[in-house]
Amino acid sequence: MEKNTITINIYKINTENKKVMDNTYTFNLNERIIDIKNKILKNTFKNEYNYLDLENITSRTYKDYGKLFFDIGMLPSTIDNYKLSEFTNEGREFSFIGIPKNITEEKTKLNKDIGIIKKIIKEERKQSSSGFVFYEDEFPPLK
Repeated sequence: MEKNTITINIYKINTENKKVMDNTYTFNLNERIIDIKNKILKNTFKNEYNYLDLENITSRTYKDYGKLFFDIGMLPSTIDNYKLSEFTNEGREFSFIGIPKNITEEKTKLNKDIGIIKKIIKEERKQSSSGFVFYEDEFPPLK
């Protein structure tokens, strides 16, 4: 094994719902997790999907002092921009199940009719501009 690298075994789930070893990769510790996922998507899943979830099935959980670690189970997507060096030391071997999926980016548009301010302000009260008007329901009693 090369210096400053780790080995990752990727498994797929077949049609009989059993895990099957697909490929073994060697990654440098300076690579980000999202880059690793993209390489696996490109090589193993032939770019049919646009995101990859990884489930850790390694028999041992490596916990190093001062570092994060890969817990057993699904890896959260919040760690995608971390480097491998923040999780492990060189020479380790990990096993993951690759679960590809397509993620669609939902563009949220600011709609004037559904905005948060429109929900708070009642239409008939918005029209009155003749000074201060007291509305009982805007000031609930303190109990």
